[in-house]
Amino acid sequence: MFEIKYEIFDDDILELRAIDLQTFNKEYNQIFGCFTIIVNGIEYLSYPSPEMRLETKRIYSELILTHFDFLIDVYYQLQKNNYAALKYIENHCTWLEFIQEGNELVVSQLNLEIHEGPLIRTDRELFINAIKEEIINETIQWGDFEKELISKTKEFIKTLQELNKNILTSNCFTKIRLFALER
Repeated sequence: MFEIKYEIFDDDILELRAIDLQTFNKEYNQIFGCFTIIVNGIEYLSYPSPEMRLETKRIYSELILTHFDFLIDVYYQLQKNNYAALKYIENHCTWLEFIQEGNELVVSQLNLEIHEGPLIRTDRELFINAIKEEIINETIQWGDFEKELISKTKEFIKTLQELNKNILTSNCFTKIRLFALER
């Protein structure tokens, strides 16, 4: 099972409803909130309890739009290379590895310190000595990954349209808009 879970912070929702495109482009250019990927019940990026107060949830702040953009890039890379490793943007050693084997994806969380270079890698050899942690060789169906990415992308866009359709014209949403339109 593969699941994407996200939540835009309540106070950001209030601001997003009232913001104009120019201010969004200048001050935001991103959507903040809680974000996690769940692989066979194991969370990649901690997700706060629903009972937590907003102030506490802020500790779990993630760049929701960036995570979607990177997952879309991984999706396209897997179609070309059958391998992609996605770096977690908040630290220099956490990666999520995807290996496509037919209709299955083998997903692992890797620990390998790399300070420079692209955040998505397709060179499997680079990660041979990486330590696997928490998510280790979990197998999911390609179709589940694809279906979840498409549905959550469309859901995210719909949420933003309901909040403030004007901000969706921002260039920062180009990749996610195109991905959703193609499917």
